[in-house]
Amino acid sequence: MRSNRVPTLTLVAWTLFVWATRVNNIIGDDELVGSERAWRLGVAVLFVVFALVLLGARRFAPDRVTMVLAPFVVFSVGYWLVRGTGIILDDHELGFTIVHTILMAVSIGLAMWAWTRRAG
Repeated sequence: MRSNRVPTLTLVAWTLFVWATRVNNIIGDDELVGSERAWRLGVAVLFVVFALVLLGARRFAPDRVTMVLAPFVVFSVGYWLVRGTGIILDDHELGFTIVHTILMAVSIGLAMWAWTRRAG
């Protein structure tokens, strides 16, 4: 049972690190305004909320983890496949593309690891 916790908790920690950092970057970017800022902030906050709900489920309702993990994995993998592919195909600086490709690969890898190791 304990070994099933590590992938989920790693996914939660990674998600909070990546997306809480993103929230901070969005708030600090004075060039983002209106719907552009709202859209990006909404996506980042949704990832943070998913991670916190998953963490709460692990702690307070272990029998509900799969119910939270399933949509989280689908959302995470779907988001990164669409957004990551867009970043790779778009005209960004090489460093930006490399960093986001790594973020995408780690996020998808951790989501799949958590899904395949889920309890129940």
